[in-house]
Amino acid sequence: MSIVVVHRLIRVVKGLKKVRRVLYTKLGFVATFFTTMWVVNALLFYYSEHVIAGREEVDLWTSLYWSIITMATIGYGDITPLKGLGWVVAGFAAVMGILAYTLTVSVIADAFLSASIRKTLGMAPLKSKDVVVIGDSDSCMEVIDELVLNGFEDKTGWLTPKQLRIEPRVDYMVGDPSDEGVLKKAGVDRAKHVILCLSDDSKALHIALLVKKVNKKASISAIVSNTKTEDLLREIGVKHTLSNKLLGRAIASAVFEPSVLLFISDVTSVRGKGDLIEVVVDDKLAGRDIESIEEYLDKDSQGYRHRVLAIVRGKEMDIAPSRDYKVVSGDRLVVLRTKAS
Repeated sequence: MSIVVVHRLIRVVKGLKKVRRVLYTKLGFVATFFTTMWVVNALLFYYSEHVIAGREEVDLWTSLYWSIITMATIGYGDITPLKGLGWVVAGFAAVMGILAYTLTVSVIADAFLSASIRKTLGMAPLKSKDVVVIGDSDSCMEVIDELVLNGFEDKTGWLTPKQLRIEPRVDYMVGDPSDEGVLKKAGVDRAKHVILCLSDDSKALHIALLVKKVNKKASISAIVSNTKTEDLLREIGVKHTLSNKLLGRAIASAVFEPSVLLFISDVTSVRGKGDLIEVVVDDKLAGRDIESIEEYLDKDSQGYRHRVLAIVRGKEMDIAPSRDYKVVSGDRLVVLRTKAS
């Protein structure tokens, strides 16, 4: 036996195994049952009407048409069986048709119900998510709420290691984030942004390394407890980190400048009276000065006022730039947006 023949036999065996796996599934079984009954009823009708009754107009194609119509219990009446065996075949086809269609509907409904339950319990994979939040700390819910308020509800997924008590406003999945397979199932390998908000800093560091392994292009941000972890995360390429150090600075303002803390609390959320946003300078804005840019933004989004607080060019930041400062393409503007009223 030649090597080519052996390879062909191996492919045939593998193909049969795949067919068997499909047939073992519910939908595969129903599809096979439906097709079998359709063909069997058509052959029985052809035998009873063409062979026994001698009806020349009833060929195989006509029998297949009659079979599918009868199984669907439509019965147009354009083709009817003669007495005797034809009636028995018609009755059998109708019963098998009702059974086949009932099975099909029940299997499809069961599949949708199972998918819905799996999604509700956080067992379904996360698909097509630009942002994946990973963690179980209280700050995760704040992250989710802010993303939703900014219009990222459909683009955000949440991977949490424990079952949630309250249904979140985004799709979520329960699993161990330290498992590479779970990260891929959560869509981390395709996400643009990954936000870590774990209660354990050591886990945050470990998971950040795994995320880097799974998706080297993802932009990773992390909330941590101490500055040492913050420094280590930056060493491995985590772009944005937030530690208790910053929170300590902010809360200290309550002692000697409480208005500053009130301002920070307000502008860091879209729910406040003001909102800090980032505007990337494109060709339309390049070459303009700060005053002209603010007028353009006010006109472009009616009902809001805009004030440029800082300009980021590369790694340098210019805070409170002069009104005649001219920007170039690629500059990032930190803008305070408030309602005009």
